[in-house]
Amino acid sequence: MTGWWKRGPAREPAVRVPVAAIDVGPVVRMAGTAVSRDWSGPLLRMAGVDATTRLSAEQSAALVAATKRALVRFADDPQRLPRRPQLLPQLLSTLNDDEASSRDIAGIIARDPALAANLLKLANSALYRSQAAPVDSLDRAVAMVGVDGLRHLVSVALMQPVMRLDGGVFGRLPDLIWDHTQRTALLASQAARPAGREDVFAAQLLSLLQGLGAIVVVQVLRDTCAQADAGLPDADAIARLLRRWSPRLGRAVAREWALSDRLMQALDDQVVDEVAAMSALGRCLALAAPAASVAMESADVADAA
Repeated sequence: MTGWWKRGPAREPAVRVPVAAIDVGPVVRMAGTAVSRDWSGPLLRMAGVDATTRLSAEQSAALVAATKRALVRFADDPQRLPRRPQLLPQLLSTLNDDEASSRDIAGIIARDPALAANLLKLANSALYRSQAAPVDSLDRAVAMVGVDGLRHLVSVALMQPVMRLDGGVFGRLPDLIWDHTQRTALLASQAARPAGREDVFAAQLLSLLQGLGAIVVVQVLRDTCAQADAGLPDADAIARLLRRWSPRLGRAVAREWALSDRLMQALDDQVVDEVAAMSALGRCLALAAPAASVAMESADVADAA
């Protein structure tokens, strides 16, 4: 899969840095503080989930156990997993074609009005827009972000419809997960940059897969609570479910979509206790996710002040 992302404009070959030597320090410094491994707790606090009425310890444990059983069925049954976006193979094949131009890529996107609108929306977002004037055409969006930036925008735009979920009892948590996923992808890709372009896009895709897994976890937990006609479990228990099962569900999607072993290993790494024991790609994701949460929570507190 990551091979599909390798094409870029003609240039001198980049010096390859050994994968084990990736410096994840910039991820920590961007957050402005030391980071823990907890990326889900801050999202629950911002969504107000930690302030909801809690069940008894026994009721909470029973709901968590039922949710885990449902998540096992989800991970083991390909029919339950999100389908690969229809345009993904064609777009990635074009992005990997040395003869294809940015205009060719924009032409493919233009065939899908929803995808084109989504791409323009993302290009105009605070995360990507670098000019005062709004981006109002696909050609301009491509010229502004370049081919490398377009790869990221396309991957995010393709994932976004799959990740849609009404908040319901979770309030704005699904929207926060989506925002967190985009921020994590940017931070992880920066940490992977010394290893070269292939690892940059692999890190972005890893972040999107974990975010997709997080949405599945929220959906399964919501359905389990509805079937039991009960409230939400303890917020700490929800946070643990998200941290453990989001990468596992992301790995199941990666397996079903026939993505590379390196991506699946990096997702497996997310349940490893020691960051130093992870693969380089796994470390990028493990530090980018909590760093993104710290940045989001800091901004949320500042906005509320």
